[in-house]
Amino acid sequence: MFNPELTNAIEKFASLMIKVPDSDLDLPWHWKGHDEGVRFAFFVTLLELRQLAVKLTTLRSTTIKSSPRTPAQYILAQYHSAFMDLQASLAGLSLEQATKAPDKKEWPVRTIVAHMLGGDIGFSAVIRYALENHRSGTWLPNPIPKKEHPRLYELSEKEYDSLMKASFPRLLAYHRKLHPKILREFASITKEELGLPAAFWEETRFHIGYRLHRFEAHMRQHTIQVDKTLVSIGCELNEAKRLIRILYSALADVNGVLITPEDKKNQESIELARTIESRVKELSKIIH
Repeated sequence: MFNPELTNAIEKFASLMIKVPDSDLDLPWHWKGHDEGVRFAFFVTLLELRQLAVKLTTLRSTTIKSSPRTPAQYILAQYHSAFMDLQASLAGLSLEQATKAPDKKEWPVRTIVAHMLGGDIGFSAVIRYALENHRSGTWLPNPIPKKEHPRLYELSEKEYDSLMKASFPRLLAYHRKLHPKILREFASITKEELGLPAAFWEETRFHIGYRLHRFEAHMRQHTIQVDKTLVSIGCELNEAKRLIRILYSALADVNGVLITPEDKKNQESIELARTIESRVKELSKIIH
């Protein structure tokens, strides 16, 4: 699995830059002979992330000691990309903005995020239950029994209801903790297991591969809803936030290559994290 240092560094970069007015992106910043201003820091960071993604992808596909990315890991990388896009969409959002609804019939961002989190919890339980029973040879085409919900959802009914009513910061924190757990847990799913059925509320017993793809599809659907809601309440994108979204996408590409069932430190990403954190310190002296 990918380690958190690089993600944390990009989040620090985003926190510093997200409120910077478009005009301040022209402030002087020098990098290796380039004198293109603070704006160029985004593109230097983007280039470094892209270079690292290419390097890691090449190493994983050509190094004997590295296992090639499995179909399940590829699907999870797509889901991770959607998750990071959601984080970029939510970056810099205040509590007031997160709880403001466009009108009485529309959800505020907090409610949309709670719905997405509930989806991830439910999808996880369905896949977990199907894998357990297929691997033990006891699978039946039935949804999860209610008595198994607390174990498979990893929450009691009371805890789940409390979470869905929780504050926006608590929802975000819970989701950010759950997400890497999902990636790690399901990264070991084999190509053969992707074709096995898994029962949810639908009459159709969709296979586990479909269930894995639902993570991304559901999150993309409601991230668009978040974006539309933000526009409706007057949260227009500035240039910095548009650029931050591109960086989060590039970060997702790096992390996606590193999705495995094992916890392994990646030194290249740690080194890049240090470079970006040093850049954040340098930029903070210019824009503040």
